[in-house]
Amino acid sequence: MPSFKTNLDLQQNQLLNAVLQNQPDLPQNPVEGQLYYNDGKHTAYLYNGSWWMPWGEYSAGPSPTVKQYLLNILNPSIKLSGVFVRLFENQDVVRIDSHFSTSDTVDFIVECRQSVNDPGFSLTDRPIQAVYAGTETTAFANSYLPADYWLYLGIIQKDGAILVPVEEQPLITPDPEVPPIAPVDGEILGLLTITITCVTR
Repeated sequence: MPSFKTNLDLQQNQLLNAVLQNQPDLPQNPVEGQLYYNDGKHTAYLYNGSWWMPWGEYSAGPSPTVKQYLLNILNPSIKLSGVFVRLFENQDVVRIDSHFSTSDTVDFIVECRQSVNDPGFSLTDRPIQAVYAGTETTAFANSYLPADYWLYLGIIQKDGAILVPVEEQPLITPDPEVPPIAPVDGEILGLLTITITCVTR
């Protein structure tokens, strides 16, 4: 297979019948702007210089509008939580990607709240864990985000906390087969990045 060790200038000609690199894991030693296709997740990723981000459009009807909400938190703590976006139209969550900049892990939930001060419903049936390699959540307990609601982030203790359920649904509790982890207090040094990808309904 030929290997090019310099840029290839097509002089504004089309690249026809091209296919992104297919592999099940992240390419090693990436550079900013690099693309690859994860053939296990059936999703393309773009490297932004720090980590891999989902790339492309999502199917939700004839002409979906894709929106992404990005949140960066330095040194997250279990005492840290907050509202980070108000929704101005009905949307569906199609992906939640998270990344933590060190080898530590951060457990968190994302709620949809009608009021910033009142509990809402969790988007997933268990806490999401951000790790250094990056994670993706595609199974949701609730993916519908009504207009005029708020997205709320909560850093949680690693003690198998109960999540807030949707009204008139059973409580969502931790898996009894997963042993609880001792509660942790204080901040976790590193940068937490969460990307929520939605499509309008």
